Amino acid sequence: MSIFSHYRLHHVGVVFSSMEDAERHMESFGLVEDYRGFVEPWHSWCIFTKPASGAAIELVLATQGPLTKFNKGLGGVHHFAYAVDDIAAAEAWCRANDLPLLEPAAIRGAGSFLCNFIHPVATRGIQIELVQEL
Repeated sequence: MSIFSHYRLHHVGVVFSSMEDAERHMESFGLVEDYRGFVEPWHSWCIFTKPASGAAIELVLATQGPLTKFNKGLGGVHHFAYAVDDIAAAEAWCRANDLPLLEPAAIRGAGSFLCNFIHPVATRGIQIELVQEL
């Protein structure tokens, strides 16, 4: 049975090239910030919006590293994050099903959650994040 049989979309991550662009996007679409945090391993500020219904939007702003060049530096939709009950079990399921992960083990995300990404080489370029809320 797949770990995604009972998934819930947690958030959609969108990369922005500057804080000004992210703030303009939030203002244009009436998005309200819920919380933000810095994820050191990915050198990124992550701003989560309050979802009106359904999933949140995560605005990602990299300070250095490969995300600064995402979509030739223009930014754009980066990933879909799925909530899982047990991230260690989800990671084990991924490994057993030839879905390599970006991190050897889950890391602390920008909020009160652990996360890891399935390598996009295994998903035809679609970036999938696994999230376990704490």
